[in-house]
Amino acid sequence: MSERNRSASWGQVALLAGLLAAFVYTGHNALIGAHGLLALVDNSQEIAALEIERDRLGAEHARMARDVQLLSPPMVDRDLLDERARTELGFVRDNEQVIFRGRE
Repeated sequence: MSERNRSASWGQVALLAGLLAAFVYTGHNALIGAHGLLALVDNSQEIAALEIERDRLGAEHARMARDVQLLSPPMVDRDLLDERARTELGFVRDNEQVIFRGRE
């Protein structure tokens, strides 16, 4: 083989090796990289968990907004006011029994 054919062969090998390395690098990033397939699955699971938390907090916010509205003038719900005062201040009437339990 002549010197010219040998150098052309090494050039082709180097080109193929470079292309293979680029393909492996791109494939690795597409699967495992920060924006790859595995990150997409993790992000989807995190999004689902955060949506559940958002819905729970939304329901809690709606309940609190309703309680604030019921405790605001001009129409104060006396039953709710009584319940909140007893819960927060610990007031008990003489004819009542109180059962203490841990806060949830």
